[in-house]
Amino acid sequence: MIKVDMCLHTPMYFFLGNFSFLECCYTTIVLPKTLYILISDDRTIFFSSCIVQLYIFISLGATECLLLATMAYDRFVAICFPLHYMIIISRNVCLLLVFCSWIIGFLSPLVPAIFISRIHFCSYRLNHFFCDVPPILKVACSNTSHIELTVSFISAIILMSSFVIIVVSYSRIVWTILIMQSKKGFQKAVSTCASHLAVVFIYYGSGMYMYVRPNSYKTLETNKLVALFYAVLTPMLNPLIYSFRNSDVNKAFRRLLQSSINLVSK
Repeated sequence: MIKVDMCLHTPMYFFLGNFSFLECCYTTIVLPKTLYILISDDRTIFFSSCIVQLYIFISLGATECLLLATMAYDRFVAICFPLHYMIIISRNVCLLLVFCSWIIGFLSPLVPAIFISRIHFCSYRLNHFFCDVPPILKVACSNTSHIELTVSFISAIILMSSFVIIVVSYSRIVWTILIMQSKKGFQKAVSTCASHLAVVFIYYGSGMYMYVRPNSYKTLETNKLVALFYAVLTPMLNPLIYSFRNSDVNKAFRRLLQSSINLVSK
């Protein structure tokens, strides 16, 4: 809809389109193999495939944090500086923000992935439904404290830096909303930001629990439930949150549906 509807060709929906594409990749790297394992007797995965799955999954997770921060900054400029919005968030700025999010997201977990690929294992049976850091380190024979420290450090930088941007942006947004005179503008601002905030709290809560929380590598059963939450349930809920609560998307969907009906009738 963002691609075909001209009314959605704005920076906000450009970022949302990238976010939606990332969510598709995020679930594709995990769910097909997981579903195959559940419906078949073959529960094996090549070691190289496991490392690739681990790297891409963490990279997409880091990219999602940065995109959420970018979207928060976009809402901050739109609500706090509406008259300068199209100048500050120009097309080149949009491309630069998205490009940096993807590049930093895929560079940040590169070192931990290389470290993990070189450790020795006592067992090759993972107590998990996909290749993630905690279950892989759990079956390692060698000392993995340096890897745990590296993963926690990089995760903390990505999660906390992007989270600070979101908190600062929304602090300014809340202040602007509180002093806003227009009731219609107030309702639109709250409606626009509510969806994004819901996604932020769900994703950051589970992400910090998994990768920043001390001793997160010792409770695999709990970690599996949390991983199921942010790897499956959150990506499933995000399109619903962003579409059903967004009037512009609903109008675009009705226009697309009407044009399809008119095309079929002809």
